[in-house]
Amino acid sequence: MESALTLFYQIVKMFIMMSAGYILYKKEIVNDDTTSRLSNILLMITTPCMIVGSFNQTFSTEKLTALLLSFGLSCLIYFMNILLAKIMYPKHKETEKFTLVFSNAGFLGIPLVTGLLGVEAVFYLAPYISLFYVFAWTYGVVLMSGDKSTVTPKKILYNPCIWGMIIGFVIFLLPVKPFTPVMEAVSTLGSMTTPLAMIILGAYMAKTNLLSMFMNLKAYQACIYRLILSPVIVILIFKFVPASFHDVRTVLLISSSAPVAVLAPIFAQMFNKDTNYGSQIICLSTILCLVTMPAMLIVSQLIW
Repeated sequence: MESALTLFYQIVKMFIMMSAGYILYKKEIVNDDTTSRLSNILLMITTPCMIVGSFNQTFSTEKLTALLLSFGLSCLIYFMNILLAKIMYPKHKETEKFTLVFSNAGFLGIPLVTGLLGVEAVFYLAPYISLFYVFAWTYGVVLMSGDKSTVTPKKILYNPCIWGMIIGFVIFLLPVKPFTPVMEAVSTLGSMTTPLAMIILGAYMAKTNLLSMFMNLKAYQACIYRLILSPVIVILIFKFVPASFHDVRTVLLISSSAPVAVLAPIFAQMFNKDTNYGSQIICLSTILCLVTMPAMLIVSQLIW
């Protein structure tokens, strides 16, 4: 219960930060171009830096085993969600399938994991985030475009978050860590991830018609699948993961119960889908997660 309460406080804190983005957008201090540029900074600089900084730990076989387990379980979660999306949604429901498979593990997962377990726990989140971009630029692109030829290895290999994990893993293996000022600079840049992400999410909410969003029953259905159905299945699967890997289980549960990924309306726009609908699901799921994420944590504590 204490962990769920801590998570709730972290989500409330992030909603307060989101309100800054909401107000800034409504007052036209920031606009779509600003949020697009901030998103690039988040993807290209701050998130990779936070991932690299989380790997700045003393090597141990226990941590390596837990990291490899996190990678395997992350793969399992993505494949499970892809199968679940195929079962729950018929053909021509590409946006809904995308929202079920991809959670906002980067924007919301990182600050929540950091607030609950400390920045070191991002170490176990790195595989999930890296795989997010692998699956998004393969399965996600094919899903939204309907054309397998649109998948390019370049978009996967050049992704900064994937390279952040690779560089971080090398640092983790090194017996002597990089020069202290270098790692402190990297960690400072990484600490910008949470406020930037919240401002961007707040701006997304400011662009959405909230009244229309709250009356959209299809959006609620998508949120139930993303925020409740998928994490409940994860909880049941993780029952069979040894209790000694508690932090790995908790980190991946937070990731899998996070709201819909911000990439949903971006991909919808790229491939001529309903951008407004994708934005509504993002905003609604972000609001509802204030209740559902702590609830999932409580359920996990009862079952595990």
